[in-house]
Amino acid sequence: DIVLIGAGASAGSSSSNMYDLTPVMASYFDVHMVIPLFDHLREMKTYPKKTITTEKIRIVGKTNMVELVEEEYESFPDDAEFQAEFANRKADLEARKSQIYQMIDNEPEDVKTAVKFFADTSLLAELKSNSNLNVEYLSAHHGITTEVLEAYYKFSKFKYECGMYTDAEDMLGHYLSVTQTHTASHLGALWGRLACRIVQAKWTDSLEDFHAVKEAIEVRSIAPIDQLRQRAWLMHWGLFVYLNRGAEGIEKLADLFSEKQYLQTVENLCPWLLRYYSAAVILSPSRRRTRSALKDLLAEISAMSYQYSDPITLFLGSLFDQFDFDEAQAKLEQCEELVRNDFFLLFHAKQFMHEARMLICEMYCTIHRKVDLSMLAEKLKLSDEETERWMVDMVRGTSGGPTLDAKIDSAGKQVIIAAPARSAYKQIIEAARELTTRSAILSNNLENCATEQAVYIRNR
Repeated sequence: DIVLIGAGASAGSSSSNMYDLTPVMASYFDVHMVIPLFDHLREMKTYPKKTITTEKIRIVGKTNMVELVEEEYESFPDDAEFQAEFANRKADLEARKSQIYQMIDNEPEDVKTAVKFFADTSLLAELKSNSNLNVEYLSAHHGITTEVLEAYYKFSKFKYECGMYTDAEDMLGHYLSVTQTHTASHLGALWGRLACRIVQAKWTDSLEDFHAVKEAIEVRSIAPIDQLRQRAWLMHWGLFVYLNRGAEGIEKLADLFSEKQYLQTVENLCPWLLRYYSAAVILSPSRRRTRSALKDLLAEISAMSYQYSDPITLFLGSLFDQFDFDEAQAKLEQCEELVRNDFFLLFHAKQFMHEARMLICEMYCTIHRKVDLSMLAEKLKLSDEETERWMVDMVRGTSGGPTLDAKIDSAGKQVIIAAPARSAYKQIIEAARELTTRSAILSNNLENCATEQAVYIRNR
């Protein structure tokens, strides 16, 4: 667990820590993934530098990256407390570092056997073409037993903890090529290779492993509570994978969050992921064209408001549930601070603000038949010229959102919205619905009259 909550009250921190989710999300990330999150917090001055460094030393201490721990201590050369602590630990750190180097230079015999075998690419290709790349055959003909593979697998984990991500990724790839699918070790290796690729920013390869892990979680027989936890881990790791793949990745992230079993995971274990579900929908104009996506999201925001809310969820609620444009604009200003400090949304901050303002514009034009450009500009916090350009893009259908049927009166500085045209099909449906309602009312009235008449006759 990361102990950062409340640290921002001290000097040198930023008020943005009230929106920081690192303390609650860290337990769903691998330690190596948390390191760049800490570096981001330090760069943004979200918390005091010393607080972040203390926590980083604590979590990195769980890995084999001893040199990184030393570097963190050395980043505070003038801090007497830090240097005293470093002096007390230096001998232990040196001894541990020596032990780690010794293990790297002297691989166990089983690991050497496996390394030599997997280095023979021509043999591997031959075995694969003959469908003999399996544990049974390798154990009988090449000495690659289950024990050898287990030692090889554990050593890949050791190298990963040393920060040797490329070596660990290659080793896990070889291990996965031999082991059977739908086993616990195979799933563990898939998780491990996904972690290696994420920390190396190999987003295309990461996506491939992400889908493999997702499929393995659903196919393999896992206790429901473990399945729920693994889905939660996968959704958190997916923030790295999808939010680094541009517009397509953002849409895929929204699709993932909208899946029933993953939405249930958010509701039961990690309601804070509602932030990224909301942001993904806002950043995906094509999804907003299908109103069901926005409708489903708003239903979740409303249902989970007692568990979690932030400026992004409150912005959507103010705009689409309360139709309060002033409140929506106020929340949007808070959203700007949030996304500019959020590790995963920072890269999309400019696009997020554009799409959020577009939502305000679309909703305002939906409600009003005449729109004063100056008033709209004030609500969007834009100049009159910028607002007019926005409206032109909406009328032309080049804004990314729905096309607006309207005319722009530049002289009068207003937009005249055309009345929504109803298709013949919709008119028939509405007429039939109205006829059904009237028939039901008439039937009910006749039944009441008959009852009253019967009572009257009986009383006479």
